[in-house]
Amino acid sequence: MVRTNPVDIDLYERGAVVRFAGVDAGYGAATVLAGIEFEARAGEVSLVTGPAAAGKTTFTHLLRLALEPRSGRAVMLGVDIARASARAKANLKKRIGYVAENPVFVEHWSAFDNIAMPLRLLGQKPRDYDHDVQELVDFVGLGDAADLTIEKLSNAERRRVAIARALAAKPTLILADDPTAGMSPADGRRVVRLLTEMRRVGAAIVITSQDESLADVGPILRWRMDRGHLSRIGYETAGDGEDYE
Repeated sequence: MVRTNPVDIDLYERGAVVRFAGVDAGYGAATVLAGIEFEARAGEVSLVTGPAAAGKTTFTHLLRLALEPRSGRAVMLGVDIARASARAKANLKKRIGYVAENPVFVEHWSAFDNIAMPLRLLGQKPRDYDHDVQELVDFVGLGDAADLTIEKLSNAERRRVAIARALAAKPTLILADDPTAGMSPADGRRVVRLLTEMRRVGAAIVITSQDESLADVGPILRWRMDRGHLSRIGYETAGDGEDYE
């Protein structure tokens, strides 16, 4: 049998970093997501809101290739997931930055070293990545806290470290699963603002949250997840000039 080309040139050329068409997904016998239609484009921010247990985390697992679609068509970074090899999927994962709801760190390492971890795993030496990591430290506003061990940081500072670490390898797609959980409203908005700024370098950003008020951090494409079904709400532009520092 001749293997068909898993690369979708048309979607890739028109800037669609993610395209889901009629995608179902779940665990075991349970179907969690049904008929998902979704597109994320380079330079755009998508906010997916919905109540607890609506399917938002499962949706994030699909996007970060931790879960396979059961049916439908899923194209990510120009690659049709159903037809992609294990190696192709592994390469795709390297282009995805992920901020988990409860990020895990090496607690006795400094914030700086935790941010540098993805680059160390790629074989880079400190002399290769020190400048880039310092730029990330400055970008997320960690300041002197970068030299502290993770166990000494506040919840808001830990989230900033998680964002900087997710950005270290210069991903094309950035995912954040409920990044404001457990944070004050002000700190949460600052964190989301940091994430939305990455649209300026051409990344596609997808954020899931129960907090619908985050939409006015903007400019943001709004989506709603309810009982495994996803619908687009609209586009929010308010707050584009908001200061996040």
